[in-house]
Amino acid sequence: MFRILAASLVLATAPLSVSAPATAQTAQLRAANFQTRQEVRDAQTYDRAIKDFQSRGYAGLTRHLPALRAAFDRMPDDYAQVVVQHETSVARLSDGGDVLLMMVMLSAPDDTGKSRAAITLANVYGDIALLLASEAVEGRRYDEALAYLDRALKIQPANWLLLSEKIVALQGAQRWDEALALADEALDSDDILLTLHDDAFHRRRGFSLIELGRLDEAKAAYEAALAIDEDDANAKRELDYINKLQAGAPPTAINFVAPASTTPPQPLN
Repeated sequence: MFRILAASLVLATAPLSVSAPATAQTAQLRAANFQTRQEVRDAQTYDRAIKDFQSRGYAGLTRHLPALRAAFDRMPDDYAQVVVQHETSVARLSDGGDVLLMMVMLSAPDDTGKSRAAITLANVYGDIALLLASEAVEGRRYDEALAYLDRALKIQPANWLLLSEKIVALQGAQRWDEALALADEALDSDDILLTLHDDAFHRRRGFSLIELGRLDEAKAAYEAALAIDEDDANAKRELDYINKLQAGAPPTAINFVAPASTTPPQPLN
């Protein structure tokens, strides 16, 4: 029997949404105003890789890895998740579930009653970093995965998917204390990009606590995840595993599995 340690890969396509009702053509035109030609080309590289990943899993990525690495090397130092360009708030997001809330927040009036136009785009280089890191984790090349993630997190420190994947890489390397500390750091943050996903970090925290033998704390972590999402199947499964351990069952080995979702969220126009 194996315990499951799953990577947190969520894939997206650009543009995710724009700030006002628009046709797909309008969305593409507006997105073009906020992306360089190189970013568009790198997004196409990513899209080709994702197409093969969706049909063949990690094996489908092999031929794309050189191009993905070259694209990632072009990640600009100012490629933050939320920036202001041309008097417009631009949010680069990987999780389609974050789009609506971020659009509302970014287009809300400020203290003077003035509001700013807002647009959300796919997080091209952040997504490439996640894909490269996830492939490395799947191959047990943890140092390589951490190198991708640390480089991207310097530019996007509140990217919850990159942080979650870093925790997975640390756990895969059995660096349990470091993984636990990173989960705690994410949970202590008040950045909305992280707090939207506290349930994921409670789960990551619980996984490390189990391996550290701190079962009561691990149970509390998974219960905290369930308090956020009562249908969280992963948390329920781990709580059942903890109960078995406390009843005297032997621990099971850790196994890596492909991401639960390889389907991009649909653009919201």
